[in-house]
Amino acid sequence: AIAYEDDDLLIIDKPAGMLVHPTTQETRGTIANAVRGLYASRGDTLDFHPCHRLDRNTTGLLLIAKRPEVQYYFTKHRDAVRREYLALIEGRLTPASDIIDAPIARALPSIILRHVALDGKPARTHYETVWTDGKYTLLWLRLETGRTHQIRVHLAHIGHPLLGDDLYGGSTALIARHALHSAQLSLIHPRTRERLTVTATLPEDMAEMLKHISTR
Repeated sequence: AIAYEDDDLLIIDKPAGMLVHPTTQETRGTIANAVRGLYASRGDTLDFHPCHRLDRNTTGLLLIAKRPEVQYYFTKHRDAVRREYLALIEGRLTPASDIIDAPIARALPSIILRHVALDGKPARTHYETVWTDGKYTLLWLRLETGRTHQIRVHLAHIGHPLLGDDLYGGSTALIARHALHSAQLSLIHPRTRERLTVTATLPEDMAEMLKHISTR
């Protein structure tokens, strides 16, 4: 679904289960295919220029530039975009709000897994507890850096992996995918220089799970 659009930007609310980019094994059914199809249906000659990534099973807001120079602007001005997420974890975090500052590297020989490592790239995640009953917690997170799997790795590192994230030790008893949602994008518009903030409500599976655990 389109969350925002103008002459420069397209922001979509991505569903779970979709890759952003095609791969050699999966050439169809990706966000790139869908966006190019949308442009083609309008008679536009625009191409797909994503400004950041979301994992296949992460839902929510994805910022897409309509032209290469707009994408380049965000590459050069990473602080122009503020990315914030909602996540569900098991347990309670102490303190309730803090910064996870831990470098992230590839967990070799895996080409997928990442882990916290001294020789990794700097990674900082701000978190704030929105709701908790002690057994489960809803977090609001803000990325200061954008490493691959950053939120997933950082929460697993402190002993509270995302619910549903079996890749990093999370329980799949309540949800079959990692419970992470890109809930808000706030950015300085590359042309108008005005601040734009777009939000996306929780997807149905996370909303139902939150309702279930909060009314037990």
